[in-house]
Amino acid sequence: MNSSSSNSGSSSSNSTNIGSKLLARYPFVEDAGNYLKLLDYRLEEFDDPTMSNVIDRATARVVAAMRGVVYDPYNVASVDEEVVSFILACIMVKASKVKALYRRFALSEARRAEVFLVDDFRMNTSGDEMGYILNNIFKGLFAIDVIYSHDHSTFMIKVEDYLKYSTNFHDEYWRLSNRILHKGYVHLNTKDMVRLIRDEIYALIIRRLERINVEYDNLPEALKKRVNALKSMMLEIDGLSSNNNVYVERRGYPPCIVNILKALEQGNNPSHTARVLLATYMLGIGKSVEEVCELFKNAPDYNERVTRYQVEHLAGLRGNRVRYSCPSCSKVESQGLCFKSDECNGIINPLQFGRRHGSSAGRNRMDMDVDEGVGSEVR
Repeated sequence: MNSSSSNSGSSSSNSTNIGSKLLARYPFVEDAGNYLKLLDYRLEEFDDPTMSNVIDRATARVVAAMRGVVYDPYNVASVDEEVVSFILACIMVKASKVKALYRRFALSEARRAEVFLVDDFRMNTSGDEMGYILNNIFKGLFAIDVIYSHDHSTFMIKVEDYLKYSTNFHDEYWRLSNRILHKGYVHLNTKDMVRLIRDEIYALIIRRLERINVEYDNLPEALKKRVNALKSMMLEIDGLSSNNNVYVERRGYPPCIVNILKALEQGNNPSHTARVLLATYMLGIGKSVEEVCELFKNAPDYNERVTRYQVEHLAGLRGNRVRYSCPSCSKVESQGLCFKSDECNGIINPLQFGRRHGSSAGRNRMDMDVDEGVGSEVR
């Protein structure tokens, strides 16, 4: 049996029940704004002690985001509490005026939605529920027409949609040539279909945050206290200055590395391949594991334990004890990470850049085999 976002339907009453159930899991959909208007909440009401539970839940959502974890995905409250706590969390994040917190919160909520979407699809949810998700999220928010086959648990989207939404994925895995194509449609499994739009959900929440018109001075005292505490916690966790800037000395680094450092300084989320390039380059010029881990602290999805493990793995200190070398320039270019300048002429690996220009960058490990790619062994 096949269902698609364009033909899935249900009676209005059944649709309302399904919508309420799923709205608790996906409070960022357009329906959430309408739902909040129906509840007729006003900000000043949140000074009432009876509102403390929903304020606690909103605060917990933001704290989870700051710590780089997904907020309580297996404990969904009532639709009222979920929608209101999400909106309140958005208001508190915006009122903090800490840009890095915007990005962390948006990523945390996008990852939470990713968990729910994978669960809903893998549980082979009913046709009505599937129709709601495909219509309200995939089609309603991102204009993606999705055909879903219950028989094969396979999603099919148009080639042009796949190319549009996979453009930021530089891994070989996402290349169109590695996908199953049939009659103009790309076939995807559940995990890949959901991952394809996670970044779009992240960007959507960022846009929603930017549009919120709220000033700290106009908040009720109960929310002001939470915003102050959250802001202090965020600055403490990330070690950020009050103007939210982290600067890394970049002289002597090749353009590809400078571009990644700039992205991190701005609190953006570099791709997996960009992170591997940065880590292996820094390890290659003699930076310690601690120094390399420090570079990633401003990433929205930063997790100290996970970052350290991955950097130690690249350094050959974990797993099979194989040290990964910095990828060659040709590999970097194929991954869409090359920002070549005239100063790059004549080099075949980013590690050679600092050596040629007399910088301390690139001079600490002259024995590095610069022609090897990521994943090769350095004995």
